[in-house]
Amino acid sequence: MATSSRQKPPFLHVIDDEFVPPDRGDEQQGPESAVPAGDPDEAVRLFHHYRRLMAQIVGHEEELPEPASEDDLAALEESIGVSLPADLRALYGIADGDGDLVNPLFDRQEWLPVAEIDDLDDEWLEIAQEWQHEPWRRTVFDAQPPNAVRRSPLRPGWIRFAFDTGGNWLAVDMDPGPHGRPGQVIAVGVDYTQGPAYVADSVTTFLRRLVEALERGDYRHHDKSLWTDADLPDLPTEHSRYGDVRPSLARAMQAGPRVQEVRVVDVEDCAFLAAMPEVYSLALSSKGSPDLTPLGGRPVEYLELDVEWVDLTVLARSRELRSLSVTCGRPVELAPLRTVPNLWALDIAAASVADIATVTELKGLRYLEVTQDQWRELSELGDLPSLAVVGVHPHRPVRDWPVSTAWVTTYDEPPSP
Repeated sequence: MATSSRQKPPFLHVIDDEFVPPDRGDEQQGPESAVPAGDPDEAVRLFHHYRRLMAQIVGHEEELPEPASEDDLAALEESIGVSLPADLRALYGIADGDGDLVNPLFDRQEWLPVAEIDDLDDEWLEIAQEWQHEPWRRTVFDAQPPNAVRRSPLRPGWIRFAFDTGGNWLAVDMDPGPHGRPGQVIAVGVDYTQGPAYVADSVTTFLRRLVEALERGDYRHHDKSLWTDADLPDLPTEHSRYGDVRPSLARAMQAGPRVQEVRVVDVEDCAFLAAMPEVYSLALSSKGSPDLTPLGGRPVEYLELDVEWVDLTVLARSRELRSLSVTCGRPVELAPLRTVPNLWALDIAAASVADIATVTELKGLRYLEVTQDQWRELSELGDLPSLAVVGVHPHRPVRDWPVSTAWVTTYDEPPSP
């Protein structure tokens, strides 16, 4: 018996498997101050003081490994192409990592020996960026304080030096954002694919907070183990979200101006966006046709719309918009997208489109999601953008919310018309 089109799975055609989602961190400016906040002499003093305090609490001093050699440190810096901050480098002059300590020195995260820093497994990031996981729908959010850390999942200038054994690391950031400083400590890894966390302005400050916690008595001690309750962020941190049904300006104001991700349903109007000047990811569902005018001026990079109809005019010339997903019942006009300079991902599979030929004019598109009928029509028009990935549904999908698709992935070949 022939299989009906409704039983066929959606196929994801990865034509260019070298393409990865653009990194927003690459577009950010470097630090206004290139002077590190750390002090190597102070870091060494704090390190020894911290060790003495720990020994007093647990009743003995654990033995450290031998120092890292200058040759090993120089070889590491040459290999990674980045110099260690002076305060962390000075600590490696005391010991080459934690060794077998019962109580790791960096807030119970294992301090890595020099030899392991350049040999870390980044499979977690490769998995997160696989196209079947729809990385184009994810946004890398800003850490707190704002603009201190570049909005990237991982960068060559982030030197990971301590490991939590769960796929996350502390790193010294030698490539900070405009309001950051070289050598600041951040957290990255499997729990931070939507953005790193800012921890401290330097390894020196990190150690100081550990020392201050022990001096205040903010710790827990059991047998040989010690847990320090330092004045450091609880990791993993989360960016600010706002979710609501029939959102209102009053409730949005209560959520605060630092909200970066918004997911709202039964939207009657978008006035609530006036309270959210820093939203990067917006998913909006409505049984009607809400006016998107309040979206103007917002730095929205990912926009997901599930509406009866929508006028996309407000998006014209939006320099921030990168990814757009539209589900709508009445035909939508894509013409305003011609002047959206950084749009690289578009999902119209669940949309009725009035002017599908506009897609051929969106030369910056690298990801496109359509139905088989839409793809056939576009193929007949020819002159398509240089697409790296094309998702094709056998028919118009009935979308769950949030949107996700169980793809069958193929490589190298574009879809047939």
